[in-house]
Amino acid sequence: MSDTPKLYIAGMGMITPVGFDTASTAAAVRAGISGYQISSSYYGENDEPVTMASVPDIIFDEINAEISGGNRHNDRHDRVLKMAILAIREACAQCAVQQPIPLLLALPEGQADAEGLSPYAKNLESNCQPWVNATHYRAMLSGRAAGMEAIDFAFQYLGNSANDYVLIGGSDSHRDYSRLAPLGKKDRLLTKSNKDGFAPGEGAAFLLLTYRTDLAMVRNGHIIAVNAPGIATETGHLESEELYRGDGLDQAFKKALVNHAEANIHSIYSSMNGENIWAKEYGVAYLRNKSAFAEAVKTEHPADCYGELGSATSPALIALAAEHLFRQPNARAHLVYSSSDTAKRGAVVIEKIPAVAMSSQGEGV
Repeated sequence: MSDTPKLYIAGMGMITPVGFDTASTAAAVRAGISGYQISSSYYGENDEPVTMASVPDIIFDEINAEISGGNRHNDRHDRVLKMAILAIREACAQCAVQQPIPLLLALPEGQADAEGLSPYAKNLESNCQPWVNATHYRAMLSGRAAGMEAIDFAFQYLGNSANDYVLIGGSDSHRDYSRLAPLGKKDRLLTKSNKDGFAPGEGAAFLLLTYRTDLAMVRNGHIIAVNAPGIATETGHLESEELYRGDGLDQAFKKALVNHAEANIHSIYSSMNGENIWAKEYGVAYLRNKSAFAEAVKTEHPADCYGELGSATSPALIALAAEHLFRQPNARAHLVYSSSDTAKRGAVVIEKIPAVAMSSQGEGV
């Protein structure tokens, strides 16, 4: 194990179309259960129904939450808030701290538009006491890779803070034509006639991170260490007219792997969602960094089960990778990566470490 700074997972929370918490989502993904369904409400450019993955409505009907609505409060916004509340409550359930925890919130790409909507952070504060305070949060606006940016910021923050914890995560849903229409115009939605599209999904995932090994969650005698992520940009991204060369994800891999020379990475958890462009990008990055991985490394792309989670992608992938490390005795490390539609790319190595060996070392950052 290297002496480079690490963070540790102290809690995880998740809700997806295939699971109402982290454990049930992980079990569904392991079993290959699909949450895909042909929608009866949303249609693509050719008036074909879109194949989507949705969290069951009953979850939203039964959640104990009080949402303050704005002038443009709608079903999608309501679902995003309630999924975030559920995931945060799960992530912090075993946390003994009784004061606000700094929140790094992953959001969709582009400018935040809160005008007329019920305040996101304020609603989280109202329903996630004592852990969330609306004045103690920072937003990352890079979609799928936003969670990786949040972890990168967490390394800087916790190393210069009196706080023991930081909470990172995102909640997202595509169940609105404001999200689907632009994607449909670009022929990116999965329909009967378009197999090179993705299934719009929804979900939330949050990670409670700490620099103290004694506060990390312990399972089967181990804790999960999160290494510093590799963050890079791709000039030839989907919204750019520049030539795509695959340099962004390649550099993110290299930065994430620079302090991990053991070549014992068991699996790669990928943000690939079914569109061919992401498979090509992954192929480029993997081949350029092949020597860093175990010979029989596996590639996992859980979007095949729960659909495209948008800004919840990175923390969801990390939580699933952590669950696998806890369960599999022979697995020691996984690489997790996410690519945004625009320039941002992020990758991170997470490791399983014996809790007893670490308990005497105290702080990780």
